Amino acid sequence: MKMPPRPAQLLALAALLCAVALPADAQTELDLSATGQTIVPPDEMNASLQAQSTQADAASAQADVNKAMKAALDLARATPGVIATTGGYNVFQTTPDGASAPQFQASQSLQLVIPAPDGTAPASFNALVGQLQQNGLLLNNLDGDLSTAGQRAAQKAAIGDAIAQIQSQAAIVAEKLNVQVGEIKTLNLSVNAPGPVFRPMLAMAKMDATAAPPQSAPDNITIQANISATIELTAPH
Repeated sequence: MKMPPRPAQLLALAALLCAVALPADAQTELDLSATGQTIVPPDEMNASLQAQSTQADAASAQADVNKAMKAALDLARATPGVIATTGGYNVFQTTPDGASAPQFQASQSLQLVIPAPDGTAPASFNALVGQLQQNGLLLNNLDGDLSTAGQRAAQKAAIGDAIAQIQSQAAIVAEKLNVQVGEIKTLNLSVNAPGPVFRPMLAMAKMDATAAPPQSAPDNITIQANISATIELTAPH
C-alpha cells in the first residue's frame, strides 16, 4: 500500500516550485533584427565627362585639355540649373606599341549635376551633354542620383520601416509568451545609401554635329536601413 506524502515532503516540494517560478520582476532579453526599405525615383541627374589629348610633348597635350575644359565649362555654366565642377588632372608619358618616340597624354574630368524631379532631366541637360560629346569630350557616366535632401528623406522612411518591423516582432513574441515589452537595451543602425553608379563607356571619337544627344531613363533607387536591437521582456504585472 502506497503511503501518502508526509508533511515534510510537501513542504520541500512547495519550496522547490517557488524557487523555479518566474518572479514578478524577472526579465528576459530578446534579440531582434530587421531591414527597412524604401524605393524612390532619383531627383538629380549626373554626368561625368573627360577631356583628353595625346601629343608628342606634354605642353601641347595640356594646352588641348585646358582649351577643351574652358569651352566645356562655359557651355555648362550657360545652361540653367547645371552645377559644373572639375575633377582630377593627370598627365603621363606613354610609348605606344611600335612607336620609337614617347607621347604624352593629358586628361581632366568634368562633373555635371542638375535637378531632375522623378528622374527626368531637362532636355537642355541632354543637349548640353550631347554638345560636349560633339566637341570631343568622352562621356564616362550618365545616371540618376539622390540629392542630399532626397537622400535624407529616403533614409528617414527606410529607418521608420525597420523600426516598425522591430516593434511588430517584439509585440508578437510578447503576446505569444504572455509577457510585456520592456526597455530597449541596445540598438544598432546602419543605412545603405548608394551614390551614383558609374558605368564606364568606351572612348569615342569626336561626334558628328548631327548626332542625337544621349538619352537617359534612370532606374529607381533603393535605400535600406538595417537595425538590430536587444529588448527586455518582463513578466506581466
